Amino acid sequence: MNPISSPLQRLDKFPILFFAVMFFGAFSIAFVIPLLSTYIIEELQEPAFNLALVIGGFSVVSLATNRIFGGLIDGGNRVKPLLLINICAFTVHALIQLTAPSYLSLIIFGIPLIGISAGALSTMYSTGRLIAEQTGRDPGTFNLHMRICLSLGWVFGPPAAFLLYGTYGFQEIHLAAAISAFIWLTLCLLFIPSTLKTHIKKHAQENSTADTVPMMLLIACVPVFALSAANSVFFSAGPVYFIKEMGLSVSVPGWAFATKSLFEVIIIYFAIKPTQRIGERNMMLLSGLGAMLFFATITSANSVEQVLMLCIIEGMYYGICASVGITFIQNYARHKPGIATSYFVNAIFVGGLAGNVLTGLVASYTTFQNTILSSVVLAALATLILLVIKPPQHQQLAQTS
Repeated sequence: MNPISSPLQRLDKFPILFFAVMFFGAFSIAFVIPLLSTYIIEELQEPAFNLALVIGGFSVVSLATNRIFGGLIDGGNRVKPLLLINICAFTVHALIQLTAPSYLSLIIFGIPLIGISAGALSTMYSTGRLIAEQTGRDPGTFNLHMRICLSLGWVFGPPAAFLLYGTYGFQEIHLAAAISAFIWLTLCLLFIPSTLKTHIKKHAQENSTADTVPMMLLIACVPVFALSAANSVFFSAGPVYFIKEMGLSVSVPGWAFATKSLFEVIIIYFAIKPTQRIGERNMMLLSGLGAMLFFATITSANSVEQVLMLCIIEGMYYGICASVGITFIQNYARHKPGIATSYFVNAIFVGGLAGNVLTGLVASYTTFQNTILSSVVLAALATLILLVIKPPQHQQLAQTS
């Protein structure tokens, strides 16, 4: 292991500084994106079709950003300028909506800016992977800690945003988003080493297969995609099912998601040692089995208590997927951690979009109960692939210099 720079030594001694960057990034994004539908339909008075245009537009930009930035990181480019591009895009978007809120500005500026800023997740994961490897830390454990920060951002971000929206309005939402963005930007400028870049570039260039994406990497993305899609179906169809079809109180979805998020964070924290013992593939297999159990039983619940108990399983299975999944995928392309990370983020992201589309399609022809139940198929697909997928080959492993 080569000597590390002073800024990297500081992060090695105080990794909480990087986790602070990760948390404020997740919090900032989680503060804005869940409110987009309410902002477009309720505040800007636009039809639902225009919502699909915005979400679809920035999703395409985000996928492209993840792919391009991942390639740049693996090509030896410094990660800090790329992360600053992500953060500055978010900051500019918040300022534009604060000073000139309109659907036109959202289309012209919001789609590219939100898309680029959403790519910060992949960039931060790649940054964390490099920090872990270059300071001699276990990347899998470091990934789990990063996922805890990400989950905590999503635990606090949406409730804070909706509380602020219900008390004041969107003007205050945009102001708070801008403040959060400036904090995120400041932390990045202060604590992310300006010289940090991949240390395995030479190996990647010498490897004759380095310029191609391994097929096993693509196959490894499918379980993460399927479990993310299943989680998205529950997230979008669950509230309507609980309130409209089960006749439960309007507060039940909030309590259900809070329970799910809490146990997601808990399982991420306690998954570290089991993952070290049985490996990422077996942990992902447990995630798939847990998802099958949850979706096969949640529609049979007939009380608030039963719903909350089953949501513990939902939090546990998705906590494993979201935390262990990144290392599981990276293991199939360790010579390309940036590309592998971007594929993980895209699998999560596209899975979420697919889940929303599936909810709309299935619920149009049947009930929301059947929509949620259909996710058993997604969970079964993930489990089947995890049962038959081969372990990473030796030539896929990186040799650090």
